[in-house]
Amino acid sequence: MTQPSARRRWALATLACTLLAFGPAAAHRMPGSLSTIKTNPTSGNIEIIHRLHNHDAELGMITLLGDRTITLDTLVGRAQLALYVEDRFAIASVEDGNPGAPLLLELIGAELDGEFVLVYQEYHGQLPAVVAVRDEILRDVFPDQVNHVNIAVGGEVRSLTFSEDDEWHATVLE
Repeated sequence: MTQPSARRRWALATLACTLLAFGPAAAHRMPGSLSTIKTNPTSGNIEIIHRLHNHDAELGMITLLGDRTITLDTLVGRAQLALYVEDRFAIASVEDGNPGAPLLLELIGAELDGEFVLVYQEYHGQLPAVVAVRDEILRDVFPDQVNHVNIAVGGEVRSLTFSEDDEWHATVLE
């Protein structure tokens, strides 16, 4: 009866060593962002919140601007990131099956939140019944970047995923 017990301990020890050796590699995080579009119940305006991992955003800005001194710990660094996001994200109505002119999104700012940086935008008005979204945030820096956009309207959430050469995705909201 001691034989199976010794085998079992050996198997568990081998499994533990394997997990310790390869666990960190398997846990590597892929670059990505999450943008949430929802109605602010107080103002009635549309809020857009982009959540990026601090490290990815900072490395992306350093790569794009060629300035190794950029840090998101400073107001200037966060402002540069916010302006970049403003240029790489858009919402438009769909006209004749194609994205129309982008809606005028107001850039509110950016702040650090633990290991993430949040960039805020706002739209003064209601979203069209059929919207197109373009999300190219950090996809020009990280080829494997996958961006997710959740649109919360009327108690439902529509999700869009952007990767590789994706430009615009459309969805019906009503």
